[in-house]
Amino acid sequence: MNTRAGGVIGEQAACEYILKKRGMHILRRNYSCRVGEIDIIALDKGCVVFIEVKSRESESFGRGAEAVTRAKRRKIVRAAQMYLMSHHMEECDVRFDVIDILRGEAEYLENAFDMNDL
Repeated sequence: MNTRAGGVIGEQAACEYILKKRGMHILRRNYSCRVGEIDIIALDKGCVVFIEVKSRESESFGRGAEAVTRAKRRKIVRAAQMYLMSHHMEECDVRFDVIDILRGEAEYLENAFDMNDL
C-alpha cells in the first residue's frame, strides 16, 4: 500500500474513532490553506479540536506521533489560526490532538501540543 492510500485509510479510521468512541462532531476533513493543512477539525463540547493523524504499519521509522515535529506543529497551528479567523471562531477554546495509528490500532493523544510549544 502506498503512503497516500495508507493515509486516507488512517484518516477514515480516525474519523470513525472520533465519532464512535469520543463523541465529537467532525467539522472538516483535509483543511488546507496557504500556510499548512489539518487532517481533521472537530468540535468537542464547545472546544475546537485540530487533529493530526499519523498512520504506520510498523515502528521501523518510529511511531507516527514522533513524526509531528516542531516544524509540523508550527504549520498546524498557523493553519488552525487561519481556520479560526476565516470562520469567526477566534474566541473559541482550542486543542491540538494527535491520533497515532499503528497496524490499525489507534492511540489518541489529547492535548498533544499547544500554541506555546512552538
